[in-house]
Amino acid sequence: MQGERVRLGSTRLEDLEFLQKLWNDGEVMRFVGFPQGLGIDERGMQEWFRRLEGRRGRDREHWIVEAEGEPIGEAYYRATDEYCGYQASGMAELDLKLAKDFWGHGYGGDALRTLARWLFSQGFRVLVVSPNLQNKAALRLYARMGFEPKHCFRAEETEAEHEVWALTRERFVRKEET
Repeated sequence: MQGERVRLGSTRLEDLEFLQKLWNDGEVMRFVGFPQGLGIDERGMQEWFRRLEGRRGRDREHWIVEAEGEPIGEAYYRATDEYCGYQASGMAELDLKLAKDFWGHGYGGDALRTLARWLFSQGFRVLVVSPNLQNKAALRLYARMGFEPKHCFRAEETEAEHEVWALTRERFVRKEET
């Protein structure tokens, strides 16, 4: 998928080194409950990729976000009708992470818009994210994109407060037209 400044390509075996660095970066992972990073090794990455390969298809996918041919982040979606207590039919859960050198330069917004356009073109009606309420940059991005807060919850693993934010196809189209 091609955005204005980014490209999202299906994650390949050769992307694992980049993903390992991304996931082991505590700054990148702090808002998902891993302030020291995941601590995942090469073997763990290989196992993760094998599981991914077995689950890819209509209901989920994982991409590498690239800018100027270089990997800068990851994106993921999974089809679901229930997410952290929020329910809707035709819903996709999203996740997006960028390497810290690429924060604040518009890449996240472009990747999110590109992903949203594609998911809505595939028939999804609602997209959901669940940012940590301390992640102010993510909250601003989601609000700018038209996502609306729907449901607060506390993550079991970290006790951090998160909130489910949802974006409907109709709201996205209206935001795109303005």
